[in-house]
Amino acid sequence: MEILKLFFLLFISSSFLITSCKDDDDQDPCSNDFDQVALFTNVADNIILPSYEELKSKVDELSTKTQNFTSTPDESGLNELRIAFKEAYLVWQRAAQFEFGPAEDVFLKNSINNFPANMSQIQFNIENETNNFDQPDTYDQGFPALDYLLFGIAGSNDVLETLKVNAENIDKEKHKKYLSDIVSVMQSKVTQTHDTWKNGYRDSFVTKTGTAAGNSLSQIINSWNENYELIKRNKIGVPSGVLDLNFPLADKVEAVYSGISSSLAVEALNASLSLYLGKGKDGIDRVGLDDFLNEINAEKNEKTLDEVIQEQFANAINAVSALPDPLSEAIENDEMPTVLAYNEITKQVINIKTDLPSVLCISITYVDNPSDSD
Repeated sequence: MEILKLFFLLFISSSFLITSCKDDDDQDPCSNDFDQVALFTNVADNIILPSYEELKSKVDELSTKTQNFTSTPDESGLNELRIAFKEAYLVWQRAAQFEFGPAEDVFLKNSINNFPANMSQIQFNIENETNNFDQPDTYDQGFPALDYLLFGIAGSNDVLETLKVNAENIDKEKHKKYLSDIVSVMQSKVTQTHDTWKNGYRDSFVTKTGTAAGNSLSQIINSWNENYELIKRNKIGVPSGVLDLNFPLADKVEAVYSGISSSLAVEALNASLSLYLGKGKDGIDRVGLDDFLNEINAEKNEKTLDEVIQEQFANAINAVSALPDPLSEAIENDEMPTVLAYNEITKQVINIKTDLPSVLCISITYVDNPSDSD
């Protein structure tokens, strides 16, 4: 009888263990109650759409100032155009991290901001009137080309002498046409991206829940990460020399001629942090990726993963904010502060590219630059 009782107890215990293991196996590690629709609605309505609306407004203003200047080139018009250029370039930093959907369809990032500009190609295009911007992988258009045309031709206000109307020198008309054509293409692509988001894409975006590639969470995290790595590599890493055997390449900075490289990098990092926190331009803290991480109790190094990410954003932003403009001159004088800034930016990569996607069950789908060892 005792043997039968013992057998019965062992049977019950074994059945319990099997059931427990089965329950554990059936539990989806990606299952949670976080409201993705609330996240996507906030990102769309308070971050993405306002970014595109402001960019469209600034590029429209850039177009108006370009028309005014090319019709009557003078110092006042040039100064106004340069201001419009800088304002639009800064606003672009906030929109640059949404290279999916409508922006991806028109190759917005490559058309707007492939830098550094290819000066010889720009001059060839002007002289031969080859104003064809259908190839987005070229370096002869967008903000970098304007940077060269408005600030880089012989430097200073010699730009005026290049662009003033003079019937005896047709090259000046070619320069003006190239300048106008660049802005026209930028305006067209920005407007198309803005209008598509506003007229339908936003509504589908906020409902595409889940963790599969192509859904909104995957699009946000992949595009956000890819843009962050462009900040790290292109804006800071390449010019500092850390990616080229410690040989500084000061002329490879963004906006090398207008001298606002550091300002653009700081703006880009602040935009990256704002997207993570779910903050729009109004500064109100709404639903963001930080809330998602805290909802699922993500931890790292005896801290919450959110704390780790926010601390490293602060370190990176402080390091880049300490870099003076023009950054090209700062690198030529002493590249070490830029190298240190690169290191601080790099420390964040494992947090947002490995840890965050892992706990949110998102696959990184974009292709890394093969020259980037991080």
